[in-house]
Parts: sequence; C-alpha cells; structure tokens
Amino acid sequence: MCKYKFRKEFVLILAALIMATSLGGCTNGSVSQPTEATETIESISVSDDTKDQESSAQSSSSEIATSESKTEEKKEPFVSDRSAAFELLSNITIGWNLGNTLDAHGAGASLLSETRWGNPKTTQEMMDAIAAQGFNAVRIPVTFAEHVGKAPDYTINEAWLDRVQETVDYAINAGMYVMLDTHHEPDYWLKPDQAHEEACVAELTAIWTQVAERFRDYDTKLIFEGMNEPRIKGSSAEWNGGTAEERKVVDHLNQAFIDAVRSTGGNNETRLLVICTYGNNPGYNIIKEFTIPEDNYIAVAVHMYTPYYFTYDGEGSQFYDTWDGSEKSSISSTMKQIDKYFIKNDLPVIVTEFGAVNKGKPEEVIKWATDYLSVMNNYGVKCFWWDNNIYNTNGEKFGIFNRRELSWFDQKLADALVSAATAE
Repeated sequence: MCKYKFRKEFVLILAALIMATSLGGCTNGSVSQPTEATETIESISVSDDTKDQESSAQSSSSEIATSESKTEEKKEPFVSDRSAAFELLSNITIGWNLGNTLDAHGAGASLLSETRWGNPKTTQEMMDAIAAQGFNAVRIPVTFAEHVGKAPDYTINEAWLDRVQETVDYAINAGMYVMLDTHHEPDYWLKPDQAHEEACVAELTAIWTQVAERFRDYDTKLIFEGMNEPRIKGSSAEWNGGTAEERKVVDHLNQAFIDAVRSTGGNNETRLLVICTYGNNPGYNIIKEFTIPEDNYIAVAVHMYTPYYFTYDGEGSQFYDTWDGSEKSSISSTMKQIDKYFIKNDLPVIVTEFGAVNKGKPEEVIKWATDYLSVMNNYGVKCFWWDNNIYNTNGEKFGIFNRRELSWFDQKLADALVSAATAE
C-alpha cells in the first residue's frame, strides 16, 4: 500500500507540472496538443506487484470486517427445556445403592477390590431380588482411581471396565434404571482447587470419555453421574461447602464431565447426566452460587442424611434414636431451598444418598422414612438409599439388603420404603 501511494502521488505531481507547461504555451486562448511527455504520463501504469498488494489489502480488510461482524453477533440465549429429564426421573420409584463394592479400593488394580471391604461379588440374583421388592433403580458407585493408567491417556484397565459393564447389565436385565457414578476419587486425584484444576479436568475427561464410549448404545435407562462428593479431604470446610474458589472448580468439573460425554455422540447426546454441588452439599450458600450448565439433559444430585443426629450413629446428647416428627421441619426447610434455586429454575433434583443407621429401633426408622419421603414426594424428588450391607457389625450400619442371603434385614422397613416412595 505504501509503494502504491507514493507512485500515485508522483504521477499527480508530474501531471500538474506538464499541465502548467502546456497552459503556458497557449495562443489565442487555445490549449496546445499533448506533447510527448503527456503521452508518457498516460502510459504510466501501476505494476502487477502493486495491484497484488492493493488486492491483498482489500481482501484482508474484508476478512477483518467479516471477523468483527461475527464477533459482534450476539450469542442466542440458552432456553432451558428439561421436561424430558423430569419425565425420565418421574418413572423412578425409589433407588438403592450398591455401596462398598465396586467403589471399594485399596487392593490396587486387582479385580478383587470388589470384595475387599467384606461384600460378596455382585450377581444377577441380587439385582433381581432388589427389583422384585419394588426398587426400580440402582446406583452403582465405582472408584476408577486404582484402575486407571498414567497421564495423559489415563487408560482404564480393560478387565475392570468389563466388570463394571457386567454389573450394569445385571441391573438392566432386572428392568431397573441404572445410575453409574465415579465415587472415591477424592481419596486419590480429584482435588477441586485451582492448583489441581487442570489435571483434574484432564483425568475426569479421560475417564468419562472412555466410559461413555463403552456405553454409547445403551438406552435412556442408563444415567451417568460425574462425581461423588468432590471436596478437599481434610480441609476445615470439607463438609461445609468448601471455599468460593473450590466451588467454582466443581462447576468447571461438572462442565468438563458434560462435554466429555456429549462428545462421544450416539445416545450420549441426550443421555441424562447428573452433576453435583461441592460435596453434594445442599447448603444455602452452596446451591445459591451453583452454576447451572446450559444443557437440557441434566439433573443435580444432593445427599441428605437429614436430620444428621437421627440418621447417623454416635455418642452424646445430640444423637437420638426416637422419631416423633418434631424434626420433620429440617427436611422441609432444606427442600424449600432446593426448590427455590434448582427445581424452579428448571433443574431436576435427585437425592442419590439418604438413609438412617440401625440403632436397634427399626420401627423408628420406618416413621422417619415415611415423613422423609412424604416431603420428597411433594417436590417430585427421587431418592436412593445408601446401602453398604452393614447391619449389625462394625461400621456405619446403613445396610437393609442382605446380599449373601438375598433377603432384607428388616422386611417391614423395605416394605415401608417402597410404600412411602410410591404414596400419592
């Protein structure tokens, strides 16, 4: 452009000088005929190189204008329509957790990790018995950490993924909805803070891409849950919602999970994906600040062992084992918050863990469960009982189904749970 401009100015100056000379030679007011110099001026033309530069510059200007125009285009606002997600969840009656099984860890990459925490190997007969009771959904927690290779591929051990699929198929064969979840990853690599965010996103993406590809052709009765209780273990705010920074990282991890699954195509394009808050905590500040992704096939999971001093065992005056209904308001108040910030914002909610430990008074647990599920029914929220198969031995006694005997530790409680969950 600079070369072209210089030559153009030179031509104009030279033309002006010759014109002045011509006018100076006029006789009787007439203008003399063009001289040889004039013809020389007319024959001057812009070189091909200059034309190319001008053309290139004009093209670049056009591209820049087009680019700026695209940048200025406003993104269409996301309009949520999660009616399909709500409808799918409405088909669930009550769910059951296959706890302390595929999520057990400490045995390295061995398949024996499934039975490391004292539970028998899962069978088709177990799933059939649970479905026969009226539980039409099962959550299968899986800890992948010890079964995953090194960065950057994080390849899942083929035999482990085969076993996970086999267990999923047991539940599918029993006619149940299945929620597949990554579980004790916070004990290993899942550390939701800025220092570990990039690595966490990479590993979570790799794991879920492989899992999603394996189950791409399964129908909508298979649900994926991205994380379980993501938190910084041992921190002062571990069970109180973490810090603002940590909550934001969980938001980013939820989005990474969604992106990974959707990228695999097939039925995963519209599969229901379950995201979660920091630690699956339903606290006020936590759910108020939660970022809801722009995706129409999602739901959010919370854990509600409410009220804590009844549902958990322990010592001291704060723990009690008799349910008189006076604390039902604590369940209702939590659900009012969840309704305000999630359900009324077109986001379905699932309680993927609830339950009360065995304190030797199953009749009191029945009364509590009836009140608990009546509140959930009011909001259309489905619940999954946390079952670790521990009933009267050491540990958190959340077991209700005896996996070795294929029977219920307390049949009346099992009946009450299904009855309360399906009550109008």
